[in-house]
Amino acid sequence: MPCISRRSLVGAVSGPLVLALTAGGLLFAQSAEASDGISVQVNANSGHGTVPGDAEGVNTGVFDGYLSDSAADSDLANAGVDALRYPGGSISDAYHWQNNSTDPGQGYANPDNDFDAFMGIANKMRASPVITVNYGSGTADEAAAWVKYANVTKGYGVKYWELGNEVYGDGTYGNGWEHNTKAKGANAYANNIADYITEMKAADSSIKVGAVLTAPGLWPDGLVDTNDGDTADWNQTVLQRDGGHIDFVILHYYPYSTSESSMLSQYQNIANMVQQTRNEINEYAGSNAPNIKIMVTETNSGYEFDSVPAALYGADTYMTLLQNGVANVDWWALHDGPGTVSTDSDGSTDDGDTAILSNGACSGSTCEPAVDTPFPSYYGIKAVGDFAPGGAEMVSTTTSDNTVSAYAVKRSDGGMNVMLVNHSANTSEPVNLAYSGFSPGGVTDAEQFSDSTRQLTSISGVNADNLTVPAYSITVLKLSSGGSSTSNSSNASSGTTGQLRAVGAGRCLDVPNSTTTPGTQADIWDCNGQANQQWTLTSSGQLTETSGGATMCLDADNSGTSPGTVVDLWSCNGGANQQWTVNSNGTITGNQSGLCLDVSGGATANGTDVDLWSCNGQSNQQWKLG
Repeated sequence: MPCISRRSLVGAVSGPLVLALTAGGLLFAQSAEASDGISVQVNANSGHGTVPGDAEGVNTGVFDGYLSDSAADSDLANAGVDALRYPGGSISDAYHWQNNSTDPGQGYANPDNDFDAFMGIANKMRASPVITVNYGSGTADEAAAWVKYANVTKGYGVKYWELGNEVYGDGTYGNGWEHNTKAKGANAYANNIADYITEMKAADSSIKVGAVLTAPGLWPDGLVDTNDGDTADWNQTVLQRDGGHIDFVILHYYPYSTSESSMLSQYQNIANMVQQTRNEINEYAGSNAPNIKIMVTETNSGYEFDSVPAALYGADTYMTLLQNGVANVDWWALHDGPGTVSTDSDGSTDDGDTAILSNGACSGSTCEPAVDTPFPSYYGIKAVGDFAPGGAEMVSTTTSDNTVSAYAVKRSDGGMNVMLVNHSANTSEPVNLAYSGFSPGGVTDAEQFSDSTRQLTSISGVNADNLTVPAYSITVLKLSSGGSSTSNSSNASSGTTGQLRAVGAGRCLDVPNSTTTPGTQADIWDCNGQANQQWTLTSSGQLTETSGGATMCLDADNSGTSPGTVVDLWSCNGGANQQWTVNSNGTITGNQSGLCLDVSGGATANGTDVDLWSCNGQSNQQWKLG
């Protein structure tokens, strides 16, 4: 489509182009009587795999006038977002990265949002970039030059590269919104991207390239473009031609609904969609099939965009996709702008904005909230970020009634997180929780999103076995293991290697950007299993990591022995200020100072600094190594 906004696609198409998912709902005043209770069973012995370290993504646009806002960066970091897609939807197929420009009439490229500026944001957040190269009017040479500039010249280490946006939407099957100056059809796309793959991987053989597919069961799946000489549908054609050389496939998943209830039930169709995609990969991609990942690089609610049910849709969709093996999910978008203003089912005004943050613009006489104000959909994504950090193990759940969906993950410290999504518009639902393979000790933290607050707020007085969840709500519980919420012993011995998790924050001790610069302060970040969060306790009591290619030691800055001393990274020198004792109560003390390794101020946000402080037994001084 020629416009950059996803709402342009939704408004521009009809009939078979509509990607039918389902629609959810908003909150009404509670009136109906609650049920007797919904039973949720958590089976810790049955897993769905590990949450990838770059699973939770958001689309960012080169057109975005507020992309570099510090408030936006902070909101993304606080939501646990660990992937950013750029340059943004259909504009990608008209965008020329070298001079930050677009083809005439194909959208606006903000001068402040060139590739280096975007990478500054991604690096600041430590988010994995997902780059969409220009297939529509670009060349394989142009794409390869981008790879070389990014990873050879600048050393950004960008891993994921998409070969165009929604190329099947270039008019091949009748509906056309995607810019494409090349020959149309699946066969043309499959042949052309073969050159892109060859040249891009010649520039950097370590990158991962992805090909555009159509979502099974949704338009234009199964259609054959005989007018352009195709003899098979899009997915079969692309996988047979390029399956041996690609690393992932790209799906876009949008609901189209006329009711809230249909939107909120659509997550139940995701497993079938993903399985059909996997079946096609296995059938047509040859011996490389097992190596090909599935990524959903655009999604949003598609109905009542700025409503409470849109948040519920986000939580269900992200987690159901991840549980079914999808490697990355990206919401459309960070900022977008008002679309068609309407009235939601509960009577509130809906700006028709597909973004998670407002851009403060007006549509006619109706204006959005102030710039960077979170819409409800933001809190659906934030709930997922808080619930399922990278590296957590997803485990099975069953529910006696789909009115409440349930998800669970095991944390690396032995605890468990549970997320409950109540789809009922009018009714609070009593939920009874039972566990197999896990003994809950207690609820160490809980938070909830509902219509009454339209934010994700802390709640108290909750236990691990039963609770009542409000109508149209998301509830996240963090549970300790084994009957004690304060049993956080590391049981670490010399030679132990692994993540060093801050128990109170639920995040990991992290080397910012895998730096090898002495004096860089250590902080905490979402646990992602990457090398800059892998620590080894040596026989001499040092805590070392090697992510940047050189061994660095955790260090009390300038041999400081007073509370507030910065804990940084330094070349290992055997000094007493680099020697630590991992205690059985979960604390880590500096041998020189006797002070405890401390998450500054008891904060829990990504990027919070780590320092030394007088030992006080609080959770911000408790750690789990391994």
